[in-house]
Amino acid sequence: MNFFLAQEHARKASRKLVLWFILCVFAVIALVYLVMAFALKAANSGSSANQSLSPPPGWWQPELFVFTFVVVGGLILIGSLYKLARLSGGGSVIASDLGGRQVDPDTREPRERRLLNVVEEMSIASGLPVPEVWIMDNEQGINAFAAGTDPSNAVIGVTRGTLEKLTRSELQGVIAHEYSHILNGDMKLNMRLTGWIFGLVMVSLIGRLLLQSLRFMRGSRDSKGGGAILAIVLLGAAVWIIGAIGILFARMIQAAISRQREFLADAAAVQFTRLPDGIAGALKKIGGYAEHGKIEAAKATEARHMFFASSNLSSMMATHPPLEERIRAIEPNWKGEMLEGSSDPVSEEDLRGMAPEPEKQAQTGSGTASPPTIPGTEAMGGAVGGAMGSAGSVPGMNPATGILAAAAIAEEESNQGLIRAQASLFALLIPAEDSETERKILAEQGYHDQLVDLACDFAKQQGELSSQAKLTRIDTALPWLRRMSPDEARVMVDTIQKLIKADGEIDLFEFMLQQVSKRHLEIGLGLRQPPPIRHKRLADLETEVAQLLAIFAKVSGDPDALKPAMAEYQKLTSRELPVVEMDFTKAGNSLQKMDGSTPIIKRQILRLCLLAAKQDDEINDNEAELLRAIAEALGCALPRNGNGFADLD
Repeated sequence: MNFFLAQEHARKASRKLVLWFILCVFAVIALVYLVMAFALKAANSGSSANQSLSPPPGWWQPELFVFTFVVVGGLILIGSLYKLARLSGGGSVIASDLGGRQVDPDTREPRERRLLNVVEEMSIASGLPVPEVWIMDNEQGINAFAAGTDPSNAVIGVTRGTLEKLTRSELQGVIAHEYSHILNGDMKLNMRLTGWIFGLVMVSLIGRLLLQSLRFMRGSRDSKGGGAILAIVLLGAAVWIIGAIGILFARMIQAAISRQREFLADAAAVQFTRLPDGIAGALKKIGGYAEHGKIEAAKATEARHMFFASSNLSSMMATHPPLEERIRAIEPNWKGEMLEGSSDPVSEEDLRGMAPEPEKQAQTGSGTASPPTIPGTEAMGGAVGGAMGSAGSVPGMNPATGILAAAAIAEEESNQGLIRAQASLFALLIPAEDSETERKILAEQGYHDQLVDLACDFAKQQGELSSQAKLTRIDTALPWLRRMSPDEARVMVDTIQKLIKADGEIDLFEFMLQQVSKRHLEIGLGLRQPPPIRHKRLADLETEVAQLLAIFAKVSGDPDALKPAMAEYQKLTSRELPVVEMDFTKAGNSLQKMDGSTPIIKRQILRLCLLAAKQDDEINDNEAELLRAIAEALGCALPRNGNGFADLD
């Protein structure tokens, strides 16, 4: 499946959405104008009949139209911009609005542990970084969603019913479906839909407020006072109805665009899992379960196009195709039966990564630590879990006091996890010996002694790590780092840059870490937005492509390494690719510029890089690091094939 082509289609669908949204806005403005013109005409007609004044004005009143356009159009624009600005914080905003709870990376709850493991598996299959995982504990329907403005701030959320009703393979199918929405560009499109529709909702809200304001009015009983109240009632009702019509049109657009993307996501789920029965079984259980995919959260209507299944299976405005059509697309010979039942038992394999039991930890004397793949972090979850358990069970303790104590311990757990994740990442940039320069940089950046000591200790303990081990270390730290505030993220990005420059040169790993931090800490935590699309031709980025490929030539040490990539570039552009000297700084600037290109252009760039890396029929550690850096910088996923990278044909 060509996900880059799917992203291009999503981008074009977004342009169409803008056009339809503008037409919808103009229709709402025109209707409000007609209502106001009619009210003014009727009022003036009554005045001229009673007072022999001049004839009432006609239907076209330029001043009134301009007034209506500015007020109503401005209201819709302000509402949309406000919502879009709020959603720029990433998928966690949507997840929180839906009543979700973020799952701790070191959770000890078995089904949550299974969920995290499935998400990690689908991350490997799709080539995407592991997103935050959220659970809607109060939702018993079977449903899930993906939300975010960029893969670096994406979240995947599931309902409690999904964990309790689906088997592991069915859960894999649902999660893979959501990963497809991230890859296809649907997630970003869905966030825009939510923001734009909110602007139209504002018009309806104003009409409702006008009607509600009558409760606070104490008008006189004379005809003049009664006429004013009647005018407000009619105006409020009209604006409310017009706003509702605008919302209806917006929902129709929302539903039409969303329905087109669901079949693609279902097919991608089969591709990722290789298990058609998984996603088909999940869809059958939604049909056979009394709660279906129902979502009770107050703000679920705004996000209904993001969910795995429509909460109202029979609605004409459903944002998803009928379940029967989706199931038959996967199983053409399906007989129409739906399924019931619960999840299968959690296996030992599902529990990998779970912290030890508190009792076992006490026997071994383990201290407070964090996730197992970060150095020195083997048992933090278990220790804190034990402390939380004891906090709530002390004889005579007030329950409220126990809850507050547990909350304080949970906060301390999170702080310790973040400290160790930061130290683990900094350790990758600190030499095992003679780390005084780096220690001084960390202290000057405001990091306390505990973190500085941990980072230096980790650097001494880690020895020579393979590229895969370094990448694993980064991926393990990212879920903790996403919990930082924007100010903390800003300091950390600056610290990484200073540590990289400490020895006066940039190596390949440092170049890769630069790109990862820019994507996940700057864009992922809202320090800056992804650039708008400016480049639609590969030839527009000729110098930048040459600077990028020069690194592959240097890494391989083979002067002929670029021949396949240069031949492909000439085939795509009818131009010869210039040869330039390798420069990591220039390559980094080139990647930032390339990030503003279309999905198809990004695909072409990644294919050229893959051709250069695979020229000798294998990808070594350095080339793998470089490919990871490029994929992160472009906000793309490199499809996997076994343990390697698949071709982008």
